Amino acid sequence: MADWDWSSTSARESLVLPRVDALAIYANSSGEIVLRQQGMDGNEDSIIIIPKTQAQHVVTAISEMLADKPN
Repeated sequence: MADWDWSSTSARESLVLPRVDALAIYANSSGEIVLRQQGMDGNEDSIIIIPKTQAQHVVTAISEMLADKPN
């Protein structure tokens, strides 16, 4: 596909997933949920720590946002 042009209208319309930084989700030693996004260009990683007891609230909020998203 040597003729592919990322800046063309058809390419922009075909884009399903734009570039995103690496994201890891894991439990820390305290059992909390950690969302860690890789820092780019030597910057530090971004870290969000969610207590396990509050995780369902986060999941529900994301689910509600997805349900409200227009098709």
